[in-house]
Amino acid sequence: MANLLELVNIHKSFRMGTEDVQVLAGASLSIAPGEFVALIGASGSGKSTFLHIAGALEKPDSGSVLYQGRDILRSGFFETYRFRNQHVGFVFQLYHLLPELNVLENTLLPAMVAAPWYKALIRARPGRKLAISMLTDMGLGGRLKHRPSELSGGERQRVAIARALINHPSLLLADEPTGNLDPRTGQGIIDLLVRRRRDQKCGLLLVTHDADIARLADRVVRLEDGKITPA
Repeated sequence: MANLLELVNIHKSFRMGTEDVQVLAGASLSIAPGEFVALIGASGSGKSTFLHIAGALEKPDSGSVLYQGRDILRSGFFETYRFRNQHVGFVFQLYHLLPELNVLENTLLPAMVAAPWYKALIRARPGRKLAISMLTDMGLGGRLKHRPSELSGGERQRVAIARALINHPSLLLADEPTGNLDPRTGQGIIDLLVRRRRDQKCGLLLVTHDADIARLADRVVRLEDGKITPA
């Protein structure tokens, strides 16, 4: 079976004062369709950077990012934009919900942003029923008109998961999705994310420090000294 996503020999450095600090030094990873891979490693090892490169949010200094065999790094701006919008769902530790939008609007945002502003609501309309269904299943049916400031951390993360799934992505990228939550709430979020990933048959690359969460994955890999190895 062909890989869904393959990152090959990824290098990335950042300028820190007068020095270049290398974070990734030839890191490589492949993910099969529907596979759940947990990425672990020490704080500051470059896990978030690697995840951002996997989702074309950031460019490496060198290397290749292949989605279904196509090198995303060689794509034009609009092709990369469409890749992120149509094929990737992002779940972040800090939720990144827009404070001026309510729960339903935040969930529909990926469906809205791919259209001109005057067509955004019309384009999002087919996803409205799915969004309401997902949010209701997540226990947020009574919170559709609430804004993020009126939600708990666990509720915000559930909205972020619904938003990540609204465009039926083939790949989910989750960066410490339980990092700001208490253990009980965090476990509920992981259970929800794993179940939804399985239902929609998405690949999942999840960054975590939690060994219990990592054990749920099909495969665990470690980022250390800029490279990825089996954990």
